[in-house]
Amino acid sequence: MIRGARLTATAGRRIGILFLIGATAATQGQTSRPTQPYTAPEAVCTLKDDCIIEASGIVASRRTPGLYYVHNDSGDRPRVFLVDRTGRTRLTIRLKNARHVDWEDIALAPSDKGGKFDVCVADIGDNRARREELIIYRFPEVDPAAADGATLAVQAVAYRIAYADGPANAEAFVVHPRTGDGYILTKRWDGACHVYKLAAPWNPKQRTVLPKVATLRFPEVIPLQTMATAGDISPNGRQLATRSYLCGWEWRLPATAGKSDFERIFRTEPTRLELAVEPQGEALCYAADGRGLLTVSEKLPAVLYETRAAAPPERHTP
Repeated sequence: MIRGARLTATAGRRIGILFLIGATAATQGQTSRPTQPYTAPEAVCTLKDDCIIEASGIVASRRTPGLYYVHNDSGDRPRVFLVDRTGRTRLTIRLKNARHVDWEDIALAPSDKGGKFDVCVADIGDNRARREELIIYRFPEVDPAAADGATLAVQAVAYRIAYADGPANAEAFVVHPRTGDGYILTKRWDGACHVYKLAAPWNPKQRTVLPKVATLRFPEVIPLQTMATAGDISPNGRQLATRSYLCGWEWRLPATAGKSDFERIFRTEPTRLELAVEPQGEALCYAADGRGLLTVSEKLPAVLYETRAAAPPERHTP
């Protein structure tokens, strides 16, 4: 979310001016424009559920390709929507033991039951950098046929976390699909996106303090192009994508990197991604096959966009 508890008129004007400057810079080519690895984004559908009014996170189901877990930003009930590519909500998932303070992103983590994945909702929003404790809620992927079109209640495991160097605002949470390590990427106006690590296995019995393990590198661009509002790691574990309000960025592991070398990715240079133009884009994920990226905006209408890989993905043995 781009606001605090309340926006002043001055802050609102500043944001509007920055959006205008950013759009102008992007149009005039005043930012880094490496080779675009994906095709132009295309609209897939408009989400039809009247309850999805401020989509802030999305992740592609591995159990049922073609379905996506989506959630609202702050102020909603503790629930996640499972939607399909026609925009229909196939299932609403209610987290029985959860609170919705400021849910900002959603990811999949490898389950301890081989070959399966858990859904992880990140309650990490903190516009004023005051929260001493944040929570990740985790539950197994659901069967969409369990309650088609209805509501399914699940018991989620809550993981309490904090940053080693004090509170910070963040809207991007990603999990490596093989190691299970989680990473939170902070959202800052100065372009310094700090990365904090939630090492696997996660411990629900005590609060875990997350160390800062990296600061992402960006080209010289304006802040609205580097403020991480969402992120995801590709299914093969070799690419990291984030989005901002004006574009996206993707980092790729060197060909020589192995399974245990993922954090080398934070030291590489990113490629800029041209995502769909959205009024307030705060959700992004890789497609289940790893050959595309999907985005959706917080603002209505909530249109699901997809951009596909322009060339076959590199094949590496982790």
